[in-house]
Amino acid sequence: MALALFGLSPDPWAGIAFLVLAGAADTVAVVSRSTIVQMHTPNALLGRVSAAEQMVGQAGLDIGNMRGGLVADATSGVTALVSAGLLCIVAVVLIGATTPGMRWFSGTPHRTAPS
Repeated sequence: MALALFGLSPDPWAGIAFLVLAGAADTVAVVSRSTIVQMHTPNALLGRVSAAEQMVGQAGLDIGNMRGGLVADATSGVTALVSAGLLCIVAVVLIGATTPGMRWFSGTPHRTAPS
């Protein structure tokens, strides 16, 4: 939502505030995703799953940047930003609706800690 609001913001200071909010939200998402992987992956698979999660996290940025560049080239920067924010909201709603286990994360690990 912060990206969409940044794209629509006529005031530079409000735009910067929306970018700060987007960056903070991204940081929370990265830390949350990593924490879930660390807590709920069996020890025997932890290295492989962590590597896959990191690759997806990095590739997602590149794919998003490519999408943004293509949309901005075909339309405008504002359209690219607003559509990115709206697509993120749609993705979160769809994932939340189709994977109930993602909505009810438990802080209790499902694996044993190394001894």
